[in-house]
Amino acid sequence: MTSKVKVNMFPCENTSLIEVSKNDDGDFELKITSTCHKAVRFVEGLGPLTIFDLTDKANSKVFRNFIDSEMSANCLLLPGVMTAAWVEAGMIARSMTRKKIPLNIEFVDE
Repeated sequence: MTSKVKVNMFPCENTSLIEVSKNDDGDFELKITSTCHKAVRFVEGLGPLTIFDLTDKANSKVFRNFIDSEMSANCLLLPGVMTAAWVEAGMIARSMTRKKIPLNIEFVDE
């Protein structure tokens, strides 16, 4: 099965669709369709992810490569990648995705 998330960013207004599927070796392969060339370069540069890339932040190539990327520190692509991969790895119940509850950041003006 494939897990998908859509990331909508502000203020750059880029949109990314991230797809993660588990391969025969038990690793996780990523695909991206995005209006942001930096996001495409980041995801395509990751290659297959292991379960350790999803669970060990200190040694994860996802986090290491994000730090070395050209993307802004507030870019939501990193949590998008991790969320899609966690669903595919069974670390987030697929039933939760069917509820279509958005993960979001909300501006509060008080």
